[in-house]
Amino acid sequence: MKSILKLKTIDDIERELSIIITCEKKQKADISLSQVYDFLAESIELSIQRIGSTNKRNTINKILGKYKFAKLLSKGSYTKANQIPGFPPKDLGDADSALLRLKTSLTAFKLHSGPFAEHSVFGELDKKQWERIHGILAAFLFGYIQLYGDEKLRFAKEREQKKEKAFADKKHHHHQHPQKKKDDQETKPSGHNSRKWKNKKKPHHKGNKNQGGGSR
Repeated sequence: MKSILKLKTIDDIERELSIIITCEKKQKADISLSQVYDFLAESIELSIQRIGSTNKRNTINKILGKYKFAKLLSKGSYTKANQIPGFPPKDLGDADSALLRLKTSLTAFKLHSGPFAEHSVFGELDKKQWERIHGILAAFLFGYIQLYGDEKLRFAKEREQKKEKAFADKKHHHHQHPQKKKDDQETKPSGHNSRKWKNKKKPHHKGNKNQGGGSR
């Protein structure tokens, strides 16, 4: 289902999921919440758990996979359900268990540093590339959920996020400023204070102009 959501990272998915959990909602079409949560969770699990199960791909398939991946990234979204292999999954009917599974898989992905499994269509992907795939898939799947009152909650979360970013930037700037001041002090020339001596008046002694003699 086409969605206007743009989710690029696991943090984006978690943020959107928190909005879904908080809001009143109902399913669209014939896709249930448990199907949405389970399918996304399974996709994330397979990306970090299916290690060693590589598909035998010839050169043409590899090139085609890279082309399809680049095309998906440029478009930024799935437009049809048949573009996603295995969707929709069997409805197990337990939305709470599916939600817990999804939360667990999101945390596991964030903690996983590699290696990562091959994608069945796109081939070898690194963590950043898998993260983009999960984001695009999540945006598509979340489009099957009808939310009520999400605009106000979404605005509040965006405002909170901006405040956190501003605080982090200010803290980062504060740490850099004292160091710059210290560096400035260290780079001052050693003769910085010598001007004080130059500006001092030389002592003037009044005395006999005849500097070479004693009493006549």
